[in-house]
Amino acid sequence: MNMHGRRAGYAVCVIATLLITNSVQAQSTTATPSKTQQTKTAPPADEADALFTRWDTDHNGALSPAEFRAGWHQLQATAELRRLHEQFVAMDADKNGCLNAAEYAHLTLIKNAGASAPPMSMFDTEKNQCLDFKEYVNVVDYMLKQAHK
Repeated sequence: MNMHGRRAGYAVCVIATLLITNSVQAQSTTATPSKTQQTKTAPPADEADALFTRWDTDHNGALSPAEFRAGWHQLQATAELRRLHEQFVAMDADKNGCLNAAEYAHLTLIKNAGASAPPMSMFDTEKNQCLDFKEYVNVVDYMLKQAHK
């Protein structure tokens, strides 16, 4: 494949990535769209250009497979953090921005672990009897690592 073909292939991947990103963002909003609101079929060129520039770390005007892979992984990590934040907000029953002991006990990961679940205090780095989002991410990370041992 020649250089022009590679650039075109990467451009298609970048556009697909932007569409996925926009879809994730649209799904994560809580507002309901009005009936007169039109759906976007493609991101504006400036968004695509900004993403391309951010991913083109050597600034040569082309995305290497390594640059694309790194950008893609960053995009996936951002989407995963968004999903975790949505879960965190959903589990925060009293909407105070942190999970207390009762809310912690209702986490699916903790319920599934049963008696072997780690105590909340293990993750409560601020020692304030609740877990903020960062501490919640540490819970999820720890539990996933335990599951893969």
